[in-house]
Amino acid sequence: MRALLRVSLLTEQLKRTNELLSDDKLHLEQLVQERTIELEGLTLGLVTALEKANEMNDSDTGLHLVRVSSYSRILAEALGLSTDTVHKISRYSSLHDVGKVGIPDVLLKKPGTLTAAEFEDMKKHTVYGYELLKLANMDHVAQNIAWCHHEKWNGAGYPRRLREDEIPIEARVVALADVFDALTTKRCYKTEYNLETSREIILSEAGRHFEPRLVEVQQDCWAGFVEVFNTYGDDILPE
Repeated sequence: MRALLRVSLLTEQLKRTNELLSDDKLHLEQLVQERTIELEGLTLGLVTALEKANEMNDSDTGLHLVRVSSYSRILAEALGLSTDTVHKISRYSSLHDVGKVGIPDVLLKKPGTLTAAEFEDMKKHTVYGYELLKLANMDHVAQNIAWCHHEKWNGAGYPRRLREDEIPIEARVVALADVFDALTTKRCYKTEYNLETSREIILSEAGRHFEPRLVEVQQDCWAGFVEVFNTYGDDILPE
C-alpha cells in the first residue's frame, strides 16, 4: 500500500510538473512571439531610417530603392530561393549603398567621371556599409549586400575581388538589379539608356560582371522588369 501510494503521489507530482512546464512553455512561446514582433518592428524602423539617411545623402531618389528592391525580388523568386531568403533580399537590398553616408558630397554629386584617386575613395562605401550594418547587428544578408554588391563574377570587382560562388547569392542578385537601374536612369554623371540598350549591356556582361544564370533569369523575367520600370520611374511622383 505504501508503495502504491508513493507511485500515486509521484505520478500526481509528475503530472503537475508537466502541466507547469507546459504552461511555462506556452508563456515562453508567447514571450518569444512578442519579442519577435518587437524585433521585426525595430528592424523595419532601422532599415527605414538608414534608407532615409542614404536618400538624403545621395543624389538618387527613393524610387531608386523601390526599383532595386522590386528587381531583386523578381530575380530571387525566379531563382527558386527560399521564401525567407527572398524576403530578406527584398527588404535589405535598399541598404546596398548605405555606406555612402561616409563618402563626401563632393564625390557623390560630382558631375562627370571621377579621377582614379576619387574612385578609390568611392569604393570604400562598400566597407563603410558593411561595418555600419555589422555594428547595428543587422542580418548577415544585409551585411553581405552592402559589402559585396560591387564584386564581379570574373573577380574584377571590389572591395575583395571575390569571384563566382565566393560572392554571396544575395549580393549577386542585388548587383544586377542595381546596375540595371543605373543604366536605365539619369544620374548626375551620366544620361540614361533606353530599356533595350540596357538589356543588351546586361547580356554582354554575362560571365564577366554577372553570373550567367542570373542574366538568363532576368531575360526570362523581362516583362516584370519593364513593369517595375514603368510603375516606379523617376518621372512617376509617389502618392
